[in-house]
Amino acid sequence: DPRRRPHRRRRHRRFDRRVIDVQRSRDRNGPRWKQRGLFLLKDGMVVLEQQQILAIRAFRHQMRLAGCWGACFEVSCFIQHTFGWVRVDGVYALPDGRPIFLHSWNALSDGSLLDGTADQFGEGDDVGIYPRNSPSFLRYREKYTVAHNPENTAWLKGQPYVGLPDRDFWDAAEAPKELPPGWWLAHPQQYLSWFRNGAAHYPMFATMREAYHRRGYNITHLV
Repeated sequence: DPRRRPHRRRRHRRFDRRVIDVQRSRDRNGPRWKQRGLFLLKDGMVVLEQQQILAIRAFRHQMRLAGCWGACFEVSCFIQHTFGWVRVDGVYALPDGRPIFLHSWNALSDGSLLDGTADQFGEGDDVGIYPRNSPSFLRYREKYTVAHNPENTAWLKGQPYVGLPDRDFWDAAEAPKELPPGWWLAHPQQYLSWFRNGAAHYPMFATMREAYHRRGYNITHLV
């Protein structure tokens, strides 16, 4: 019928930092996209839009300028209140269970994990998104105490554990000076560069550098 209006392909709407809205795929065999509040699902997995990542980076920068160190707690609070993903507090650890830092991150609706301050670990990520049970995901765990650890807690059975609560591990390793900057990395150059650059811009980075010096660590690589 010549009177019918020609079909026009729907265009993706513009994104803003809070709401994402895209068309669903017309290909029944292709990836399925749909809106879920403030984020996207693609084949059941949460996908962050670039402007969301930029918003997280901008807030992280703001918090570090304000005097935070890694700013994991502040950034994960921002993510929870801006995008709705629940903050989780715990520990970032090595695969063998040794604790690196007390840490905060966010749980996504598909079971994966969002770390808005993954850059502070010097392992190549900036804003990290890790699928459930992936090797990176498994490095985020609950804090271990004298009473709450894989030896005493049913749901932690089988998890990597060095036999010490996290605080005791850090105290024992601090005495012989076994926790220099980047101690958890086989090749810490990227982390040291991140630390050194941060000390030129953020007040707490310079404070932490001096704290390492007072504790007896060599900081020549941080100047």
